[in-house]
Amino acid sequence: MKRNLCKHSVVLFALLFSLSVCGQEVDDGAVGRITSFVQALNNFSRYIPQEKVYLHFDNTSYYQGDHIWFACYVVTSGQHQLSRLSQTLYVELLNPGGEIVDKRILRIENGQCHGDFTLNRLPFYSGFYEVRAYTKYMLNFGDDVIFSRLLPVFDKPKAEGDYEDKKMLSYGSFTSNYKMYEMKRERPLKENSVNLRFYPEGGNLVQGVASRIAFEATDEVGNPIEVTGIVKDASGRELCPVTTLHEGKGLFTYTSGDGKRKDVVEVEYSGRKYRFDLPAGLPQGVVMEVDNLSYSDSIVITLRKTGDTPAEILGAVILNGGRLQGYCCVYTDSEETVFRMDKTRLPSGVSQVVLFNSEGEILCDRLLFTRREEAVNIRAKTDKPLYYPYELVDIAISVTDRLSNPVRTTFSLSVRDGASEVEYNRNALTDLLLMSEIKGYVRNPAFYFEKHDSGVCHTPLLDLLLMVQGWRRYSWGRMTGAEDFEVKYLPEKGLETTGQIVSSFRQTPQANVDVNLLLLPRGSEEEDEEEVKKTGNVLFDAFVTDDKGRFSFVSDVDGRWNMTLSVKEKGKPKDHLILLDRVFSPEPGRYRYADLQVTIAEQKAENIEKEETSSDDAEADENALSLAAWQDSLARLGMDEKTIQLDEVTVRAKRNSYEQDIYRARSQSMAYYDATAEYDDFYDKGIPVNKDFHDMIMKLNKDFSTIRAKSEILKDEELLLFKNKLALFVVNVSIWGKIPRL
Repeated sequence: MKRNLCKHSVVLFALLFSLSVCGQEVDDGAVGRITSFVQALNNFSRYIPQEKVYLHFDNTSYYQGDHIWFACYVVTSGQHQLSRLSQTLYVELLNPGGEIVDKRILRIENGQCHGDFTLNRLPFYSGFYEVRAYTKYMLNFGDDVIFSRLLPVFDKPKAEGDYEDKKMLSYGSFTSNYKMYEMKRERPLKENSVNLRFYPEGGNLVQGVASRIAFEATDEVGNPIEVTGIVKDASGRELCPVTTLHEGKGLFTYTSGDGKRKDVVEVEYSGRKYRFDLPAGLPQGVVMEVDNLSYSDSIVITLRKTGDTPAEILGAVILNGGRLQGYCCVYTDSEETVFRMDKTRLPSGVSQVVLFNSEGEILCDRLLFTRREEAVNIRAKTDKPLYYPYELVDIAISVTDRLSNPVRTTFSLSVRDGASEVEYNRNALTDLLLMSEIKGYVRNPAFYFEKHDSGVCHTPLLDLLLMVQGWRRYSWGRMTGAEDFEVKYLPEKGLETTGQIVSSFRQTPQANVDVNLLLLPRGSEEEDEEEVKKTGNVLFDAFVTDDKGRFSFVSDVDGRWNMTLSVKEKGKPKDHLILLDRVFSPEPGRYRYADLQVTIAEQKAENIEKEETSSDDAEADENALSLAAWQDSLARLGMDEKTIQLDEVTVRAKRNSYEQDIYRARSQSMAYYDATAEYDDFYDKGIPVNKDFHDMIMKLNKDFSTIRAKSEILKDEELLLFKNKLALFVVNVSIWGKIPRL
């Protein structure tokens, strides 16, 4: 007899304490422990909400010298509503080597803000740049939860406006030889020419128990490939066929053997056969099969186990957006147990079904996707199908709810040349509902939200995708209390300035000292301070440090301001160190080769960037990624003769040689250091730096600091080569700014 109690709101398991099954008393202690884990899950999701960030860009690729414009949306991870938690957003631009070359600190209002980067402020080379965005509160949950997007930046066209000219420096060029740029990222990984990975549903195979296995076939750089094959046992007997269904992913049902000899999958690709071992099954345990497709109102869960696996009470929960959405308590007294869980109240997006025992250990888990009716409908209509160059375009945009009632809201809109743009098959829907919940390369996320000609979405293929993707955004251990979790950063309610006061020599915390903050608009430092104060355009605040020497200020300002901090003790200035909490940016992540590809709209010709080269003679060719050009869209439409020619005009402006000299020095450098910023970084980290310039530059780069050690151990001819290399490096380094005086 099977007794399975399912609830869909968080209440106590009061009725379970009197439950008996097959004449045996249920372990009240096990039920109580399961109840405690359910309560912990509910409390965590209730009191520790999470945020997501999405950035909408004005384009899908850029050229040197371009502006990058973006709109930012900060939402809750559950209902994806605009968040009111954090009010400060950090947006960073990283070059291909992983260095932060520009940064924006933006004030969030009602979950929204916007900003821009200019691709000429710092020396940069073409390649795949990364834009990251996060609130400081998001960092409590790991670096994987922040928003990240790769943007191809091409070399500036030789002819102004020739946007068919798409070339970029290859990623391998940065580490190939002595001309390397600074590389903080780990290099992408390459694999075998054919790779096959297996994902048993729920997590594990159990010997003698049938289980569904999803698989994924990829090439050496992570692109999906299509294969066909057969599952064979140890004796060579064919068990079942395997074939990919979409983007290298497939599914088959398999019963694991006794584990003495491994069963294999043999597949064929490009005329060659490859063999892969299947994962071994556990001697005892439970497997879980989840059916999210057969019923619109419920999820059917089937548990299977071996006959010698002890019966026990297990807990099953559904999580969505980091919140507990439903739970169930099930007694596994049979080799197969089937039960249902309600899904009518699940929000749109990725949900996680978790099966766990009374010790809080996960036995099986599975991702699935639920889709609810869209809350709004957006329609756009132009007044004509085609336009001449520079002709005014009228677009009527309507936003309505499910009942076709008008909706008043704000939105961002980007308009691009669809024929020449670099394709990007992601949007707010795919990022917030899907890609922010999983990890790994997905070539075309938008496909899973499209509809067939019959009007049916690709739901089965999306279900298969979630069987393959293995990352979980929400930590089970943290949510159940099994792992310690410290909220290091609280949601910021403005522009926060936090730090610590320590002594100048021993750097011991200084408690109960006065810290004063003065904010002046940029440019007002040359004005009379009293005049500035009269206008009210100045901010002042004071704070007394706690027993650990900590202090904190919150400012609500826009634009660029100068901040002055001073320390006093008993009314007298003190020469203490002020360490600001500004070193919290995540480490740069590893690129995937599959992400370093470019596809041009209407051309559909994919090109992966070239590998590193060692030939200096062919540097111009080897260091460039050339994408095939295509005929100009205007010419193809027969409108190339209808452009409007303006009379010649002369633009006169005074050339700022000072700024031009700076930019020229930066653009020709393989490394660039802003002395003031670098000094601040050392200061914030508590690393002592003398006033001497050479002391700082030797800390910045190991090539500067190792020449003395090298000269003591190298032979004369080796030392000469090393010095030549170092000399070349020094020649190609720009230093700008000055070290502040203490």
